[in-house]
Amino acid sequence: MTRQLYLQDAYLFESDACIAKYKKDERDMPYLLLDQTIFYPQGGGQPCDHGKIIGGDFEYTVCNIRQTKNEIRHYIELTQKASASTNCKVKCAIDKDRRLLNARHHTAGHLLGNVVELAFPSLKAIKCHAFPGEAYIEFLGADPPDEQLLQKSLQNAIAQDLKTKVFEIDRDSFELVYYKLPYEIPENKNFRVMQIGNFAPVPCGGTHLASIKEIVGITLNKIKHKNSIVRISFGVA
Repeated sequence: MTRQLYLQDAYLFESDACIAKYKKDERDMPYLLLDQTIFYPQGGGQPCDHGKIIGGDFEYTVCNIRQTKNEIRHYIELTQKASASTNCKVKCAIDKDRRLLNARHHTAGHLLGNVVELAFPSLKAIKCHAFPGEAYIEFLGADPPDEQLLQKSLQNAIAQDLKTKVFEIDRDSFELVYYKLPYEIPENKNFRVMQIGNFAPVPCGGTHLASIKEIVGITLNKIKHKNSIVRISFGVA
């Protein structure tokens, strides 16, 4: 099982690792399995990391990361003959700018969900898609929020420079202490929770900023309402 370093420190951009296996998938696409990784696999509404895996006589570009039930697959672009071998020690380096951009969108999505639920109690966040350029959150509810009031509430929250924290808890205890979840959680992942300041915590396996002030600003692009679903599209400054 690969040790998931990205869950411990979102600001860890370089690390050592050992190659556990070199494999190909059903499409004949090559990928590496590592004993530990800083590369975030796409999931939970967040894009994957990109970067490099570097050995003594090779350098692979990591173009995609996917997590199956038992594997975190580091898909590589082969620009040279594969020379990596099992137990080969490597250096891993992720694209820092991409990681931080993704973390800003992901953390902004959490803040937007928290602020909407607090200011407009009839709405409950049920889905977040935090890809840059196409980010949105969907809420279950019949009444769209007032855009000016929401924008002001977001600005006030960011100005407070609230800190984030991450912890693990079992689902039953979470629902007993906090609230009953309106959606299912993948069973193959730890029940990991992210919380901003004193806002309600939210289950999440993504990467987040340490401080809300690092978001800088949130832009509300569009608010749509259809069939008891409110979708708020957003971007970060």
